[in-house]
Amino acid sequence: MKTIQSKFNEEVLLEQLLDSPHVTSQITKIQKGNYFSKDQASQDNVYFLIKGIAGLHYSERLVVIADQKDFIGLDDLLTKEAPTYNVEALEECEVIIFNRHEIMDFLFSMQEGWLYLYLSEKKHHEILIEKIHFLRKKGIDRLSLTYYDLANRFGKPTKGGKILPKCFNLRRLSEIANISSNSVASFNEILKARGLIIKEATNCIVVMEQK
Repeated sequence: MKTIQSKFNEEVLLEQLLDSPHVTSQITKIQKGNYFSKDQASQDNVYFLIKGIAGLHYSERLVVIADQKDFIGLDDLLTKEAPTYNVEALEECEVIIFNRHEIMDFLFSMQEGWLYLYLSEKKHHEILIEKIHFLRKKGIDRLSLTYYDLANRFGKPTKGGKILPKCFNLRRLSEIANISSNSVASFNEILKARGLIIKEATNCIVVMEQK
């Protein structure tokens, strides 16, 4: 399985899709605050996030922040129905748009494709398990882990830590950590006292090395 992961990963798959004459693609930019698509006809799209920050909304609630240089909508290709979530550009995003059905035909035509889909589904299941464990933690611990995760993935390095992108405001932090906005505000004071976060003007710095 590790051999398949190393030889047929997201980067390799992207290259093969772009080279295939049977798969159409389009590069586009999605402005901050816009959704990739809420049109049911366009729910058949699969996206590759080149750069930017995108959030997945389930039942109008922000739940997952997509990884850069990865596919959005690929992990549920094995389901019969189109995805039940909407994707919002939290910052301007540059994406490659693929047709869901064309990718399915491409992957199903080769053995590696089936194995890749299996591994992708397995990874998705593991993420769900991690989310369940995450939700069982105390609210302040969920917020701390949220800060660390977002800073590691999207933070801008600065002295003593990483600056959190401004798109991760109090409301979005509360949705991701699954706590109320009032709790985020209250816990922030505790985390500042502990030295986990530093507020400088309009910036929130997450301290990556604890003293």
